[in-house]
Amino acid sequence: MRELVAHQILWRTANEAPGVEIVSPPRRFTYADLHERSTRLANGLRRRGIGRGSVVGVLDVNTHRYLELHYALSMLGAVLHTLNFRLPADDLLYTVQHAGDEWLLVGEGFEKVAAAADPIVANRVWLTDAAQPPRPGEPTLEDLIADGTATAPPEADGVSESDVLSIFYTTGTTGRPRGMRYRHRDMLLASLQILHHLALHRGGAEVSASDTFMPLIPFFHIHAWGTAFFVPYLGAKLVLPGRADPATQLELIRREGVTFVNMVPTQLHMLLEACDAADGDLPLKVLTGGSPLSRGLAQRAWQKGVRYSLIYGGSDQLATGISVAGAGDPESEAAQEMLRTGTVPLAMVEVAVRGADGTPVPHDGVTIGEVHVRSPWLPPEGYYRDPERSREAYRDGWFASGDLAVRLQGGQVYVVDRERDAIKSGGEWIPSAVLEAVISEHPRVAAVAVLAEPDERWGERPLAVVQPAGELDVEELYDLLRRAADEGRLARFWVPERIVLVEQIPVTSAGKIHKAALRTQFGMT
Repeated sequence: MRELVAHQILWRTANEAPGVEIVSPPRRFTYADLHERSTRLANGLRRRGIGRGSVVGVLDVNTHRYLELHYALSMLGAVLHTLNFRLPADDLLYTVQHAGDEWLLVGEGFEKVAAAADPIVANRVWLTDAAQPPRPGEPTLEDLIADGTATAPPEADGVSESDVLSIFYTTGTTGRPRGMRYRHRDMLLASLQILHHLALHRGGAEVSASDTFMPLIPFFHIHAWGTAFFVPYLGAKLVLPGRADPATQLELIRREGVTFVNMVPTQLHMLLEACDAADGDLPLKVLTGGSPLSRGLAQRAWQKGVRYSLIYGGSDQLATGISVAGAGDPESEAAQEMLRTGTVPLAMVEVAVRGADGTPVPHDGVTIGEVHVRSPWLPPEGYYRDPERSREAYRDGWFASGDLAVRLQGGQVYVVDRERDAIKSGGEWIPSAVLEAVISEHPRVAAVAVLAEPDERWGERPLAVVQPAGELDVEELYDLLRRAADEGRLARFWVPERIVLVEQIPVTSAGKIHKAALRTQFGMT
């Protein structure tokens, strides 16, 4: 590769592994096909006036067409805006306008969202197999591929690693979503370092070129945590599930021989439920993150044959750390606990956990501080067109994450909470995530969120909101928490005065528990 440019990865793989499959039901392709279709698509887009610096919003699930657009837009030096279709409509339209989208490329099932964006963006391309697009006269992606030639467009050789590759936005649970623009070098460095870490270290989600990958993380989340780039880089088989529900995902895993999946814990829970319904184990390597992996879910997954690693990072910082098994028997309880809780920084990433005075906390597993991150792939401009929030988060080359963590003796980072979610009771921190992890161990707890409830005496006290899975008595949860306190796993003053059972706990567009909505529900805002 001359430079770290996305489409050069595809050029290499089309030569080195041309016959390896890409499955996007109901269709099958090879990397040679992907290269030809992406090149033709680039030329078809070019004929429509899309070129260097054009911002193109894509609204779709994980399909071959979305993957092709990653590489076609790269060849033109255009900017891919990976639209988060799970955002509230108002926030989604805000991101379209804020990013300056000039075109919308719309997948099947998103016609209403596309119509709402008509006053902002006039140009449409439809990502569909249908003979006629939803709106007559507007092109389909297949039309553009048919119009294009198989020779690389002239812009392709002029794209630089310092050009912007993509823009995407945070999920926006506090204020408007924040945008990040990442250059080719930033995104490829981060994506390949995820692969590098997973290949080098012993852990549940170790990878190799012989693995078959299926990303359940949507492309709008950091390009499916980098799999849009590092799987083609490996030349490995790739399965794109589209709109598959958990039962269909399980069927795909078994039929296509999938060995590696990435997903948030909520998706893992649903996949395990599908596995229970279908019988059998789930021998699968899983990279999970985005929210804490509870002890109960981790144990259930392990018993089914899932081997997992935990990734820590986010849109604002890209990849930061991934858990490794550590010394000793990787099947041991200690190793499983380390995989579930402690992440090791990626190569080229510096992580500092700093106290209120700005000094690093000791590696004692107890002292809580805020996580600060420095890496070669932090967005150089901070948040896009948002100088005030950029100044708050990006300081002297570091990103202040707002996550609270402890450092373990081996140097691992254990994130215990978000700063805005932790509870300050009588001047002492109570990490809500630790309480949530203990409560989730009860077999009839489907979901749990612990909130900071105002208290006249202590300032704040924890309130546990629990979504049951079947019949559940609150006193059973208190017994569980008291036993955990007796075992030294939590302090006695952490035990909530109130535990409330609810029918459904709301989740965000990323599948995480929506604590902001819960605070509103319980009158805490």
